Amino acid sequence: MKRLLLRGFLFLLAAGLALQILPWREAAMAFASLSPILSLLGAAAARAATAWTLLGLPVLVLAFLRSRWFCRYACPVGLATEAVGRLNRKGRGRFAKWPHLGRWLFLLLLGGAAAGYPFFLWLDPLSLFSGFFSAWKAPLARTSLALAAGFPLVLLISWIAPQAWCHRLCPLGAMQDLLSIARRKLHPAPSAARAAGPSLGRRAFLGVAAGGVLALALRRLLRDKALPVRPPGARPEDRFTGLCARCGACIRACPSHILRPDTGDSGLDGLLAPVVDYSQNHCFEYCNECSKVCPTGAIERLALDAKRNRAMGLAEVYRGKCIAWSYGQYCMVCHEFCPYLAIDAVERRGVNCPVVKADMCRGCGACQVNCPAQPDKAIVVQGIPQRPARPMEDASGPA
Repeated sequence: MKRLLLRGFLFLLAAGLALQILPWREAAMAFASLSPILSLLGAAAARAATAWTLLGLPVLVLAFLRSRWFCRYACPVGLATEAVGRLNRKGRGRFAKWPHLGRWLFLLLLGGAAAGYPFFLWLDPLSLFSGFFSAWKAPLARTSLALAAGFPLVLLISWIAPQAWCHRLCPLGAMQDLLSIARRKLHPAPSAARAAGPSLGRRAFLGVAAGGVLALALRRLLRDKALPVRPPGARPEDRFTGLCARCGACIRACPSHILRPDTGDSGLDGLLAPVVDYSQNHCFEYCNECSKVCPTGAIERLALDAKRNRAMGLAEVYRGKCIAWSYGQYCMVCHEFCPYLAIDAVERRGVNCPVVKADMCRGCGACQVNCPAQPDKAIVVQGIPQRPARPMEDASGPA
């Protein structure tokens, strides 16, 4: 009974944090970081660790000492799948015939993390749970609701074949199983367990090696692709789409509501990863909320000054659509709204026309949002490899 009460409390706590009923963004990130897959493998792939990374270590140790401790006491998805599984008594035991796909997913993920691209990170149960609740933040959008699909799918699987997700598919559960097997190998008991050891070791090596090779191949393929506009602090694209857990934390944290899940415009590898949408608002220069909440390091944690000097995109003027360039009428609205002094004016036929200073532009989208050209904007932010921009105090110098 005590264990059930603890699990129920943690479920409600996790849901409250994801829905922001409990307004503790740092606590929401801390809960997600309890998963060693998100915190430790994310840090390994990003080649950067924070204090939050350490939260995964106790769970890793407990999983080694006590098999599936996290599943039995702390995982909110585990509690939900068990409850749904009880509704289908006839389906009990079906999962026993399923292969241990979760172990292979984890091994591929481990190899991918070593190579800097941990695909399948989004299958972590805490990520699926967070993504589901993140979708219900107002204003609701169809793209945000796409994040909600993972958790109900897990529940559906658990209703059809109770315990199948936890014992055959979940990579976090599989990680704990492998740690338990490793502990038994250190303290061997039955001869059968010793006989299974070398075979398991070979499979583990093959799985990790395959994950590393696939990750390196994917990174090579992604280096030449067209870039979408990612949140400020996003890692390079050939790492970002693997590191992103699709948990919705950055989308939930953005006060301007400019982040949305990618619906595939940037390719299958970027599906549901956050992209910037400047249709309604722009990225405010005094905001770095999205960089505070990423549990995997896909978005680098940026201090406010560093964020203000980070170019996340580059504005481009389409002269054929521009009121000043094309029609010879005074406008320069983009210049008036640019907070970084990145829009300069050149005279053409007695009218000032906008040009973008590439080294000053941060890609914040203020120009695009406020451009009065219709039906299409005359200045649009394009994705670029993120880089430092020229500081504001140098704006008066030569471009």
